[in-house]
Amino acid sequence: MRKRLFILFTFPFLVPCYFLSAQDQLSKQDSLILLRKELAHLKSAQMIIRARLDSLILKFYQKEDQTKTEDGLGKLLEEANQLAEREKEEEIHLSKKFQSGVRQQQGLNPNISLGGDFFGARSSSNHDFISDPGYISYGNNGFFMREVELALESPLDPFTRGKTFISVTKDAISIEEAYMEWLNLPLNMNLKIGIFYPEFGPLNRYHDHALPQFDRPRALVNLFSNKGLGGTGLSSSFMLPEILFADASALDMTVIHGTDTGDNFSFANTGLLYLGQFKNYYDINQNSYFEIRLSGVTGINPSAGDNRSYVGSLGLTYKWVPMGREKYRTLDWRTEIFYSYRNEIPGTIKSKGFYSSIQNKLNARFWISARIGYSELPYDNNQHEWDYTVNLDFWQSEFVFTRLQYQYNRRFRDMALVPIGPLPDDHSLLLQVCWAMGPHKHEAY
Repeated sequence: MRKRLFILFTFPFLVPCYFLSAQDQLSKQDSLILLRKELAHLKSAQMIIRARLDSLILKFYQKEDQTKTEDGLGKLLEEANQLAEREKEEEIHLSKKFQSGVRQQQGLNPNISLGGDFFGARSSSNHDFISDPGYISYGNNGFFMREVELALESPLDPFTRGKTFISVTKDAISIEEAYMEWLNLPLNMNLKIGIFYPEFGPLNRYHDHALPQFDRPRALVNLFSNKGLGGTGLSSSFMLPEILFADASALDMTVIHGTDTGDNFSFANTGLLYLGQFKNYYDINQNSYFEIRLSGVTGINPSAGDNRSYVGSLGLTYKWVPMGREKYRTLDWRTEIFYSYRNEIPGTIKSKGFYSSIQNKLNARFWISARIGYSELPYDNNQHEWDYTVNLDFWQSEFVFTRLQYQYNRRFRDMALVPIGPLPDDHSLLLQVCWAMGPHKHEAY
């Protein structure tokens, strides 16, 4: 009874409290929802504002760059206008001034240079035929000025060029080479006329100061003398299509009236030399190449009658020059094999010879080289000689170099034409200094 009275008495107070707490919970949930909506709205508004700010900043930087570019272009245009005004003023000034044309004439002058080739040599033999400058050697047991060379080179016009090399020695002044060359004629041809060394093997075109060793191999000397194979005449060179998978091929044909070329050819009366060379060039890779030359020459020999001599040559060249290191490393190998066929009244004489030369660049200044050679005399194949050479070169610059060379000659020669008996073997030591004044460096030619 009491519990019922308590419930009846408290019920009017509990019911309003219950409804009030429920309403408070509903109002709190509504306020959270509203807050979330407001936060989402604020985030979206913030993103829009940020995007607008980014676009404004980008436009500002673009405008600043454009202003800088326009300022730079304006400065360049201003400078160009100033230069144009100066050129106009100079043209007006020069047009009122008399011009003699002296400067233009100087521009037509050829490149002029002067080179010297000095050496001192000591031989174990005191034989006059070996020690005195001449057929066997350039000189021994003394100091010698082998040559002073005056070089003049110039393009004559867009189609021709001219070169002249004057040799001055103790005994004579002579023209070593003097020729004009037409370039890029029809049929991929170049044409040369004058006094020159024709294409024959790897070394014939080289001047003495540019040889890989001090002297020429004995095989070349016995066939064509110390001066090499040269003379006055006409030469044509053709670039051929690729033959035998070569990267380049060339054919050279030459007719010359030769100068002093040893004991193998005679140039009395109308004696002419006829030469031909076929050359194939192969690129092995970006650092090396290989070259093959087939050469031949024929002419009247000094024996009685109109007998002819024939000389054939196979020349091989390999060169390695590492890309980017060519200043410090190079390897150059040359080999040439000769076969001589000589007609005479008693019969034919067949002789052979070869040389092989290698050069190795040790660094930017020093080269070391070696050569071996064998030669049978073209007029007597029972007489022959071997030559062995080692040399060290120091290049002070591209215009000055010094060479120290050792050479051993082993001779099986009987000087039957001169009553002096057989020639002895000898060891020789040589010091050579070469220099060049002017644009003509120690190149091949």
